[in-house]
Amino acid sequence: MQSKHQKQEPQFHWRSSMEGWDVRQISQSRIRSIGEDGLLRIWQEDVLEAPLSGRRFKRIYQQPSATRVPYMSLDFKNIGTETYLAMISRDGQLTVCEPVDHDNLSEWQILWQDYLCKTPQRTEETGFRLSWHHEKLPAWPAIMAGLDRKSLSLAVSVMDTVKIFRTDKDRKFYTAAEVRGSDALIRDVAWANGSMRGFDVIATASKDGIVRVYELHTPGISETSASEPKRTNDPHSGLKSPTFPKPHQSGIGAGLAGGPRGGRNEEQDRPGRVNQEAKLVVELSAHSGAVWRVGFSQMGDLLVSTGDDGLVQVWKKANNDQWMQYAEVDAIGDI
Repeated sequence: MQSKHQKQEPQFHWRSSMEGWDVRQISQSRIRSIGEDGLLRIWQEDVLEAPLSGRRFKRIYQQPSATRVPYMSLDFKNIGTETYLAMISRDGQLTVCEPVDHDNLSEWQILWQDYLCKTPQRTEETGFRLSWHHEKLPAWPAIMAGLDRKSLSLAVSVMDTVKIFRTDKDRKFYTAAEVRGSDALIRDVAWANGSMRGFDVIATASKDGIVRVYELHTPGISETSASEPKRTNDPHSGLKSPTFPKPHQSGIGAGLAGGPRGGRNEEQDRPGRVNQEAKLVVELSAHSGAVWRVGFSQMGDLLVSTGDDGLVQVWKKANNDQWMQYAEVDAIGDI
């Protein structure tokens, strides 16, 4: 398979169907990519073709950006046999899709499409990234408080802010929390697995060289453990999430919002909705330049970051719930 994007590819995803426990397609893998040409493309493996033949992966879907502005980030979520796809373009338009038939990924429909901020100027530096919560169920305290068990959860970094979106019983997206712990552009966001701990953990990579780790808690529900923030005098260490101003919807997004499924609705009294609080836990500063990427291990106890300095930093959560530097890899030292 050769990628046919005409310009640079900012993100490239590989995911085996094994990760979604799809036993009907257990032998197939799919690759999804976005490029500076404004195209999203999906390839599916044909196991009958010979490896390295150039025909092993076949393109099954292609979608141009609705605003003709390149996508900056994409992520997809598997729940059993269901697949969901989210992407955000450089002008701040978020699109969430699902297949028309979850057994066939060659045709998709939009669940929600909307601008999350005022459209940036052409010369303005932007930062938009997103990450699904990839586990099947949300954290148990949120479910006890009334959150729908099948809620989809998505973290989206919008310039210097992270917005946490969830869905209610009608699959309408709403803002569950908002994180404002950084004054610098956020380059990446990651959502850790481990909902059994009773709260969610989210990490961000910022232009100021800091990796920030947040915990997302459900007010009024006691948890077995929660770590205290290192910087208790930080004004952003505890953030509640009331109703937030709603950006202007696009034509497609406005139509979908009124439909029976998908869209966005910020009414707080709808069934299956729970507001949450974000707490800054720690700021990790081992990079000498901007940090571009962060990611968690499968268990959520290891955090990896990379930046302009060419170093890969590995952080581990110790027994005292503190994040400690675990390893450092010089990725360009031998070049």
